[in-house]
Amino acid sequence: MTALLHTTGPVLFDADRGPAASPPGYPGGDIGMDAVRVGKSVVLIAYTRGENVTDPFEVFVYTGPASPPRSLGRAWSVAPGADGESVWAIRQDAPDSCRLQHVKLDGGELGRGQSASCRTQVRSESRHGLLISINADGAESTDALVEPETGRTVQQAPRILAVAGDWMLLDGLTDLTLVDLRDNSRKKLSRPTVGPAPTVVPSREGTLFAADFAVHSYRATNTQLRDVWLLRPDALSWEHAPGMPFITQHLKDGGGLDWSDAGDLVLADGVLAAWHPGEPAWRLGKATLPDGDWGGVTVLP
Repeated sequence: MTALLHTTGPVLFDADRGPAASPPGYPGGDIGMDAVRVGKSVVLIAYTRGENVTDPFEVFVYTGPASPPRSLGRAWSVAPGADGESVWAIRQDAPDSCRLQHVKLDGGELGRGQSASCRTQVRSESRHGLLISINADGAESTDALVEPETGRTVQQAPRILAVAGDWMLLDGLTDLTLVDLRDNSRKKLSRPTVGPAPTVVPSREGTLFAADFAVHSYRATNTQLRDVWLLRPDALSWEHAPGMPFITQHLKDGGGLDWSDAGDLVLADGVLAAWHPGEPAWRLGKATLPDGDWGGVTVLP
């Protein structure tokens, strides 16, 4: 299993052999790196660190371990398209003017796009619409599912954790709500564990939600805790991942979750570990993940 670590100059990492290569052509310097999966491709976003950033981020398509990336220009936010071959981007036209643009991975623009707030964060597209955060990172931020071509709001909630397939998962004060987007029916779900809002990663085919109820400071101590659960929306059931919860020291060092093409849930925490839902244990890689500043992991392809 090979993964791409989101570092300044991304690093290919083999689960058993360790760092394999650093693809050429990515910007260096004091930048951060983030990534989104688009089908079986990876799009990376290089952003300037700091609070007073005035320029949109550079966006690249990963093209392989030995070839330079393909530039998609600059954008404030990027999200995968539902077709697996494009992205939605918030691009800046003027100092106070942005637009929502549909961009193919080869760089071609699909239409002119439409006016949008520069503070809109695009997150993912499903067959039911484009998930966005309005006034992202602001005190009055809210989430919405919109028709990207018209801007019409399909669904809106204070916090939408994820949308996958026909399902949308909402966060509440004490519970979660699962919405069937086919008929807008809703089902309240009890949280399987006490803790903050989870990080939710849908499976590639959109039939499962992996939820990490990670705690950075357990009971106001320096202890970090991870607790991964699997939600099956069609059955309204939770499955506790093996060995959970566990104490860790890697939450602030880029520990993350992703899904493989084979349907394995992959956890980055000290090593890369893979678990196929229903199996009794995680399969642990032999190589230790590097220390330092890396912000996430994307399993290839």
